[in-house]
Amino acid sequence: MPKQESVDSSSDKYKYDAFLSFRGEDTHKTFTDHLYTALVNEGLIVFRDNEEIERGETIKSELEESIQESRSWIIVFSENYVFSSWCLDELVMILQCRNNSKRLLLPIFYHVDPSDIRKQSGSVSQAFYMHEEKFKREGDDTTRSELVHKIKRWRTALAQVADLAGMTFPHGTNGHEAEFIKDIVKRVSDKVAFNILSITPHLVGIKATAEAINSWIRNGSNDVEVFALYGIGGVGKTTIAKYVYNMNFQLFEGCSFLENIREYSERWDGLVCLQRQLLADISKGNTPTINNINDGICKIQRAVRLRKLLIVLDDVDQVEQLDAVFGMREYFHPGSKIILTTRDVDLLKAREPCTRHAVETLNLQDSSELFSRHAFRESCPPEYYKKHSQKILKQSEGLPLALEVLGAYVRDKVLDVWRSAIEKLEVIPHHKIQKILQISYDSLEQDCDRDLFLDIACFFCGEAMSRVVMILDERKYQTRIAIEKLIDRCLLKIEFGNLTMHHLIQSMGREIIRQQSPKEPGERSRLWHYKDSLEVLKDKTGTRAIEGLALELNRANVCQVELRTSAFSRMHKLRLLKLDNVRLNGGYEDFPKKLEWLYWLECPLKALPEGFPSTSLVVIEMQRSKLQKLGQGSMLFKSLKFLDLSHSHDLVKSPNFAELIALEQLIVEDCVSLVEIDESIGMAAGLVLLNLKDCKLLKTLPKNIGMLKFLETLIISGCSNLDKLPAEMKHMESLKAFLADGIDFGSSSKTTVENKTWRDFIWGWVPKTPQLSLTSLPSEGITKLSLVNCNLHDYDFPKDLFFGHSVEFLDLSKNPIRFLPDCFKGLKRLKTLQTEKCKQLQALEGIPNMLKLISAGSCRLLEKITFNGPFKFSFDTVNVFKCEKLIEMQSLYKMVPIGEIDSKFINSCGIFDVEAIKKIQMTLMIVFTAGGTWPIQDLFTGKAFNIFYPGNNVPDVFTSQCNISSVSFTVSHSKLRYLNTCIVYNFNTKHHNLLRNLAIMQRFFLILNNRTKDKIIIYGPACHGISEGDEYTTWLSHWKLGSHEAGPGDEISISVYNRDDADTIFEVKEIGFNLGYEEAGVDSACDDPCQFVISVKQQPSEYHGATQLYFLGDHGVHVDGLMKKILQ
Repeated sequence: MPKQESVDSSSDKYKYDAFLSFRGEDTHKTFTDHLYTALVNEGLIVFRDNEEIERGETIKSELEESIQESRSWIIVFSENYVFSSWCLDELVMILQCRNNSKRLLLPIFYHVDPSDIRKQSGSVSQAFYMHEEKFKREGDDTTRSELVHKIKRWRTALAQVADLAGMTFPHGTNGHEAEFIKDIVKRVSDKVAFNILSITPHLVGIKATAEAINSWIRNGSNDVEVFALYGIGGVGKTTIAKYVYNMNFQLFEGCSFLENIREYSERWDGLVCLQRQLLADISKGNTPTINNINDGICKIQRAVRLRKLLIVLDDVDQVEQLDAVFGMREYFHPGSKIILTTRDVDLLKAREPCTRHAVETLNLQDSSELFSRHAFRESCPPEYYKKHSQKILKQSEGLPLALEVLGAYVRDKVLDVWRSAIEKLEVIPHHKIQKILQISYDSLEQDCDRDLFLDIACFFCGEAMSRVVMILDERKYQTRIAIEKLIDRCLLKIEFGNLTMHHLIQSMGREIIRQQSPKEPGERSRLWHYKDSLEVLKDKTGTRAIEGLALELNRANVCQVELRTSAFSRMHKLRLLKLDNVRLNGGYEDFPKKLEWLYWLECPLKALPEGFPSTSLVVIEMQRSKLQKLGQGSMLFKSLKFLDLSHSHDLVKSPNFAELIALEQLIVEDCVSLVEIDESIGMAAGLVLLNLKDCKLLKTLPKNIGMLKFLETLIISGCSNLDKLPAEMKHMESLKAFLADGIDFGSSSKTTVENKTWRDFIWGWVPKTPQLSLTSLPSEGITKLSLVNCNLHDYDFPKDLFFGHSVEFLDLSKNPIRFLPDCFKGLKRLKTLQTEKCKQLQALEGIPNMLKLISAGSCRLLEKITFNGPFKFSFDTVNVFKCEKLIEMQSLYKMVPIGEIDSKFINSCGIFDVEAIKKIQMTLMIVFTAGGTWPIQDLFTGKAFNIFYPGNNVPDVFTSQCNISSVSFTVSHSKLRYLNTCIVYNFNTKHHNLLRNLAIMQRFFLILNNRTKDKIIIYGPACHGISEGDEYTTWLSHWKLGSHEAGPGDEISISVYNRDDADTIFEVKEIGFNLGYEEAGVDSACDDPCQFVISVKQQPSEYHGATQLYFLGDHGVHVDGLMKKILQ
């Protein structure tokens, strides 16, 4: 991710609460001095310039910074204020700052009539006469002109400030100056001091989130809106809320920040205290009496009607807290804004609609900066601390709380202390971090939810959610519901189907376990660290408390150990066992009987012995084992749902499925000695996945496989010796995915299916044989079909192959097909089509236009791609890289040799010797394909003709200008027929990188700007020409224009835009145009094959300005950056 700028906290941004502007000789030792003292006594930080009398007439940079760094400004207009050019310059600068913010500017008219300031009469008029006379005597004409402008700025500033609501002395105070000063202090402190919140220094990485909330606050809506920030503890929700609050509270008539609501609500009177604080805040300090929660709700509902409010509710964890604080939001005054912070996303589901924003952890760059500022008081770590800093950054995983705490923890420590601290933190989390993060765990109401969290933290981080659910559902956890609760509390995430959690969240859970018995691991409920597990098993100190144990020696780089099975004899509650590179000696009669999950990597057993406790097992994972068969003798696995024996190279026979009646998934991938699958497989009626990939000795499948009515996925890829498949497979009506990569289905195949060829079988099953009726297949059948490298030719595909149109994913890569078979063109649900490295593929025609992805990379003979309807191209949907011969992509481009184009169009573009130019070779960089070298081509997009050829000058038929990237013209009163543009450019890169050049080409646009109609057409062609060496490239474009694009009298500009890049130089040497108008009595536009650039029905693209934007071409545009340049 790109590095975000650090964001100063509000308390850092404004160094002073108030800036005093005054004329020293009038009030320095009297009124201003008394006012300054009163403001300071109120707790405000005030800037007062004591050197004004003695200094010259130019404001110093330090004073400018002080004005900018003040939250408010107090201007004391006294008798001689306007006689000081110093004071007037100060006033101008203050007003400039105020115009860019909503800060308080308070004018004080001290023994001065405000009307004199407003009308600039009386002594004010005399002061300006004095300034003007003085300036007349100074400098040359230029200097005097500048001084005249300065006087104008002074007059404007005085007029503006006189219109503000100020305070006048002695008016309204009976001449009591002390009372007048007290009123000033109250007004300033009410607006400034009491609302500013203290924020932790060194705010890093919050800019994007803060800007999103600021935009929401200032959206101008009159609705009462709620914005919710959610995320794990310590991620910075409260800090962001404070920062945004400080930036915006002045925009509202009242505001309140209720911090630590969760903590307050745990007190017996906590909610009433919060209600009282809210009412006091929005009632300007008047503390109300509240008898109980319901009384508080009624009073709040009345109070919030009166003014537009900004309210922040920090750390909310119960719906009741929201109701107690403000009841229903329809009571609020229109335009009020409410910000929530919470760890519980589920809480938001109980409220009315709100804007939600997940606060994410920091990226690596921001993490390094935040940590370094706390550890070293710098933005990056010193060189000799970088290695150790990286370890802490890895542990922290971008959590701001951890970065701040650990940074302070190691600050000013020597390297030896650093090393010790890091080693300790790897085992025991810092207590401050543990305390904050454990709040989320403690908020879980049910023990089963807490147990699930601890199981995942200790054993299942990074594991597939489906398998974890399968294992833990046996405890009646209602695992899926419990997982949702953990996700809602930001304790867990699901990424690509796997359960993940922040490293420090995981450490927090494991620390909870460690605290169960800090000194005796055998007394804990779960053991995951290999040292603790090894100690308990070697010393045989395990107890009934242990529910889960992991001993992973390979991960710890520890050699295989031998242990006794008797070490487990006292672990009667053991449910979860994970072993890696461990040998167990002894009998299994006393082995824990409640074992539900057995993960034993590189198990040395040849078979699970008799007496092994198998009845409770739900999941067995024994990859890379020495098993020759699953069990010794008769064993009942009545609960087993998942069995994975992958890469067990000694496995000869599959298990007896009569013992596996509950089995749902069987994986025996790469079991290279497996010869057969037991005929009893039909008894595993609930089997949904069968993975036989790379079982190279497997020659046949059992006939009873057809009894698997619920089988959804069958993988036989790489089973290169299969020579027979049962015809009964046609009865597998639930089959959704069939993967058979690397199996020869071609016409030369010798594989048979009960005297049928492999080809006949596969096309007889889906459908079964070319002659077999397809009515035996379900109307909604296979959704995923992978036939990579199966020696399939065009004639191997019957026309009625996919009756039912159910296929969504189709992979035909590495097959010798030349064209897309007709049977695929009717697949209305097809979302993904892959034909990569089909070396004979020439065309893909009639492809369903609803595809999400088409991947045909490295099909070097591919010339044409068409769809059965409009298709939207993007780099996310199309991969045709290294398809050098691709000359047509429907809706994108079509390349036609220049000799086949009508000579009228060629001549109008300034090319008259077509025969000569046909002999020239041109390198074309084509978006998507990378392109190649071609004879001069015409690139036809349907909207425009484009021709690229080597050339250093715009042809004479064009009106042109040199050394600029834009030309303008006015359309005459004749009817415009076409526009031709010509651009001569040079393109260089510092390195010849194909992918880099393609990316750069996407930043080169032609722009037609109709200033009269306020329409902008942005065109990015599908390819660009690149000339050899230092030679320039000439780019000609022909556009058909109608009244929709340009009419008589319209002012139009043509320009070239490129996004600057350090590695790229786009030099536009010359740009030109020529226009074609209708000739009287001749309809010469009717034979123009181009479409109008903008069709009548085409809607402009959305943009926040008033300009109508139309995007043409193949790739997106950086709209904001482009528009700034266009509208300059």
